[in-house]
Amino acid sequence: MSARHDIFSALRRLRPQTHSEDAIAAQARELARAMQACLPPLEFSDLVENFIARVTAEKVGASVERAADWSLLPEAVARYAETHGLAKEAALQPDPRLLALDWSEIGAAPLASDTMMAVGAARGGVAETGSLLFHSGPEAPTLYGFMPLHHVVALEARAIVARFEDYAALEKGQPQPRNVNFITGASGTTDIEGVLARGAHGPRRLHIVMIEA
Repeated sequence: MSARHDIFSALRRLRPQTHSEDAIAAQARELARAMQACLPPLEFSDLVENFIARVTAEKVGASVERAADWSLLPEAVARYAETHGLAKEAALQPDPRLLALDWSEIGAAPLASDTMMAVGAARGGVAETGSLLFHSGPEAPTLYGFMPLHHVVALEARAIVARFEDYAALEKGQPQPRNVNFITGASGTTDIEGVLARGAHGPRRLHIVMIEA
């Protein structure tokens, strides 16, 4: 007899003899209730306020401005470019909500390894951590969130959920993308002498335009 055999034999003896679907479902519900009970409270009850507080924290390093509707996004991008001394040129994520806007003030450019600024549209946000949510697909190629030096992202206020668990619940039963990316602030690393360096493996700056309506 091996130790491995003894261990698995002991586990088999401890295994419940009944495995009805109702019993398993009841156990799952009890586990879900226990998980909900141990979640820490959010700092602010308003999800948008909590999201902004988290994403603008020093360690996260993003900036936020608010816009009444989507039509004001190009103006916000133009202001951001002026503030940071950038050319008014950006790669646009091929999201229909972005492509339908008037970008005459901002020149469109293809995404490339030396792209300075890209404009994206997040699928949603997580208030607890200040994370942006992206599903990969034809309207949201993954590289738009990782190649530019400056990433300007439109996020609808109504698309913010409290926690990751709420996102998972909303997506239950929906078609799954090839990958899901949660982006929490600008890229950074402290690998070299413990000094925070931005832009190590992604955008150096992340600016979020919160679309209110």
